[in-house]
Amino acid sequence: MRAQLRIQARADPLECHATVLIEYDGMLRCDFQLQPTQPEVVLGKLDLEIPYRPERAKYLHFWPVRWGSVFNSRAIPPEGYQISFKPFFWIGDDERGLAWFAESDQNFWDLDPNRVIEVRPEKNSTVLTIHLVGKPHPLAKPVEYTFGFQATPVKPMQPDAWDYRICHMGNDGIEENPPGILDRLAAYGVKTICFHEHWTDIQNYPRTTHGEKLRKLVQACHERGIQLLLYHGYEMSTLAPEWELYHEECLVSPRAGGYKRKPEQTAYIVCYRSHWQDFLCDGIDKLMDEYPIDGVYLDGTSEPWGCRNQRHGCGYVRPDGSVGTTYPIFAVRQTMRRIYTIVKKHNPKGQVNVHQSSCMVIPTLVFATSYWDGEHLQSIKRPASPGEVLPLDAFRAEFMGRNWGVPAELLWYPSGPFQRREAVGLALLHDVPVRPNRMEDVAVSARMWRAFDELARQEATWIPYWKSARFVRCDPASLKVSLYNRPGRGFVVVAFNLAQEKCLAKLTIDFSAMSQPEPVTAREVVREVPVTISGNAVELELNGLDYAMVCVQPR
Repeated sequence: MRAQLRIQARADPLECHATVLIEYDGMLRCDFQLQPTQPEVVLGKLDLEIPYRPERAKYLHFWPVRWGSVFNSRAIPPEGYQISFKPFFWIGDDERGLAWFAESDQNFWDLDPNRVIEVRPEKNSTVLTIHLVGKPHPLAKPVEYTFGFQATPVKPMQPDAWDYRICHMGNDGIEENPPGILDRLAAYGVKTICFHEHWTDIQNYPRTTHGEKLRKLVQACHERGIQLLLYHGYEMSTLAPEWELYHEECLVSPRAGGYKRKPEQTAYIVCYRSHWQDFLCDGIDKLMDEYPIDGVYLDGTSEPWGCRNQRHGCGYVRPDGSVGTTYPIFAVRQTMRRIYTIVKKHNPKGQVNVHQSSCMVIPTLVFATSYWDGEHLQSIKRPASPGEVLPLDAFRAEFMGRNWGVPAELLWYPSGPFQRREAVGLALLHDVPVRPNRMEDVAVSARMWRAFDELARQEATWIPYWKSARFVRCDPASLKVSLYNRPGRGFVVVAFNLAQEKCLAKLTIDFSAMSQPEPVTAREVVREVPVTISGNAVELELNGLDYAMVCVQPR
């Protein structure tokens, strides 16, 4: 469902002709043309200004970004912020936001390259300014711009990432491996398994030569009430039969990627503005026809990789003859929409689980049922202050999912800068699960799932640490507490020690404010030990960057 508006305005010596396309998810595409109405018109300056209410303009997020930091997700500094052109820029708070995006900086003229985008706090608003023309510029012919806007959250988060209960442990023969790995996963409560790239020999290829193995695995998963998602990505492999004829037309330019795997092959980043979009979507459709899989795990597929390949329409020629970069947001959006439609056609409860890291480009990510974020942090060496790797403002801007309308999971590898308990505690504080990919990690997740089931989490209200002070008083100051409260039926407390030093965490609970009866019983969920509540006070020993998850129930 979509609506299209035509707009015309005139202020001598310029006319503006515009078309605004509004799609059902709230994405707005604005195509407009500025046309001189007389010869020798000089365009002195041109800015696009988007005002936000100051109380809603707490965070910013933009893309692309350098790997190895979260500098693109942060609280807006009091003095404002300015940066070079970025094709995607979002401003918002913990609950909502508004994004601006453009596929290129074509017709951006005479600007300070470090100040193309500017966030400027004013008395009654915070203004996002896109500088288009910085100095007087002759306008001898019409000039065109295409921008997009999208408000977030884009949809209700039901089901959410806790409901999907995803683990990353797919493999051929897992249903037959002793000591019954698949049975153990089912017993723990796993509901979704992602099978990474090795389900097919050709990287990011929607067909397999291991059909019988795949069919057995799908059947075994379904017998245990588990959904199976198969890996698809953002690459074209030198092993693909189509490589020789199509790679020059389909790859991004300049060539990027170069992932190597067995059997011997190299895979390069593809552009979904090319015909490879049709090939991938048709392949997923046929794959789901042949094997009743439950959806796809997409690795980087939602990212509109920069491209200058003019064979398929990317890139633009600058006045000096060089070729500028296109970020094909609308083509990737179309790809993601087609994949989502295909999956839901085959299975209304199917999933489009997306791994992206640092790239919350919401017009493409809107078609994900959940996203997995954080790989860009895993290559960082553990610093002296590991909490600086992922500050709270960065987490709240990018990693929570709530302010975007897409359920989130945090990615963790053993090689990363955090120990697993540190990552789990930080994520849990924000109501975000850390996806397990080892059996011991699934066991920990299973205890959390069980506690949430006992509480009936969907009937509880999540109270984040920035709103929990009237329900729980905390000491020391390094302690943050979030709650899941189901009035009259119990609650779950998540306490996280932000300091690197061990502390004695003291919590004073206001049972009346939470509409909870007394007396109660309590237990630490992960360690499975009882917790003593003396009156309304709880004391917990927490190591640095450690957490406790306490389930409290009426006696």
